[in-house]
Amino acid sequence: MQLTALFALALVSVTAAAPTQLTGRTTQNVYTIHPNGDTTKCVGVLGGALVVGAAADIFDCNGSATQKWYFTSGPRMTNPADGSEWALDVAPLGETNREVVNGRKAVLNKSADGGEDGSPYQSWGGPNAPSAPKIQLSISQPANGVMCLDLMDGIKANRSPLQIWQCAAGNTNQIWTYTVVGQITI
Repeated sequence: MQLTALFALALVSVTAAAPTQLTGRTTQNVYTIHPNGDTTKCVGVLGGALVVGAAADIFDCNGSATQKWYFTSGPRMTNPADGSEWALDVAPLGETNREVVNGRKAVLNKSADGGEDGSPYQSWGGPNAPSAPKIQLSISQPANGVMCLDLMDGIKANRSPLQIWQCAAGNTNQIWTYTVVGQITI
């Protein structure tokens, strides 16, 4: 009898100490992003290093973590080493100048607010956005109009940088295709 009561007490203690189930988690597709349908080239991070300010670039698709993107409010990736979230961002021109103009570089940055409705400079359209196949930045400046992710000069050579540029119909430097390569639960 005492053993049964002790077992029941131990079970209650273990149950009370068990972690609670997280709610609101969703499963997202993970993609490689390709310039204008060229599935041999992928959007990635220059040098393959997840560091603040690393340039977004084009490189031969190689399956690395720095070429795998998922979309919440914009292209994001997770560092497999520590689980930290990273986002495609617009490079600042200085400490306070965040003006959105043609030619600003696309860079990697820590994901604002854990990837949920954070920085407007990290909010981009994705594969299911009305702007697809363009990856459109959700903010714009009245003088410059709507801005899109752009392959600088249309050059698809390895290490070619990505920039933002005013969206233009028919501009093939702004056309992107997606390949589903897995899923992530966030």
